[in-house]
This record gives sequence, C-alpha cells and structure tokens, in this order.
Amino acid sequence: MRAKVPSLTISVGLETLEISHTFQPGCIKSVAGENQGELSDEDDDLCPVECVREFKTDEEFLNILEKAKETNSLVVVDFYRTSCGSCKYIEQGFSKLCKGAGDEDAAVIFLKHNVLDEYDEESEVAERLRIRAVPLFHFYKNGVLLEAFPTRDKERIVAAIMKYSSPTKNV
Repeated sequence: MRAKVPSLTISVGLETLEISHTFQPGCIKSVAGENQGELSDEDDDLCPVECVREFKTDEEFLNILEKAKETNSLVVVDFYRTSCGSCKYIEQGFSKLCKGAGDEDAAVIFLKHNVLDEYDEESEVAERLRIRAVPLFHFYKNGVLLEAFPTRDKERIVAAIMKYSSPTKNV
C-alpha cells in the first residue's frame, strides 16, 4: 500500500519548508533480533537531510506547531543528544520515515531537536518540556501533545504516526 501525502509548505522567518512524500508501511520493519551492523537495500533509500528539519529555539518550535494547526498536520519530534548511541541508531530509521506518512488526507511534519545547546547545557525546549531521556519522540496535533515515549523501535513510531494521521480519527 502506497499513500501520497499532500504537499505542505511551512514558513518560519526567512526559511520555507515543503514536504511532499509517499509512505509505504511495508517498507518499515523492526530490527529487533537482526544484525544491526548490516544494512539492507532499503538503507540506500535514505531521505534527504532537509526532510527532517532541526529546530533550535522554543520560539521556532512553537511557530512550527502553530503553522501545523492550520493544516491539521501531525508533528513528530525526535529529541536527541549527539553523544547518544541509541539516538544515532534511530536517526537513520527516522530519516526513512520522513519520506511520508499517513494517507491522502493527512500530512506529517518531521522535526528533530538536540536537547543540549552549543554550550553542552540543556536547551530551552528540553528544559520547558522536562526532557530527561533520549531518544524521545513526541507526537503533536493541533498544538497538543498526544503521546510521548522513549524508543529506538521504528515500528512503535510508525504505529503512532498511523494512529494520529488517520483521517477517521478526530484527535
């Protein structure tokens, strides 16, 4: 099953982000029990870096959430730390997911945020949201946090995306 996600354009300040993707649920598989050192052919299909947008400030994050309300988009945020091995592991899978999610009437915005700032201190976003464990994934719709969990399991992330981007759900 391949579903086309409508194109979505977000402007924050002088930057503009356009997202238009296709999601194939069958392409994402759990790596539990598999040799994590091996890369499959699917790993060659990594999404372009700009597909997952990194934000640095609380103001930028809140602006993105506000814009997402206008289009009823699901916002998925990967909170990470550069020195975290599990964060590096799931980053590759998260990049693949950014190819798109949901179906014709839904859009998904993929974000990431380093919980440590350039001075190795807790970022303002991490402090406000009281983030204590990484990798941590947040799912927002209409500016509201729907679900949050720490994981390196792509299947769990996909399940949450499908749950909250389904047009039959009124979240």
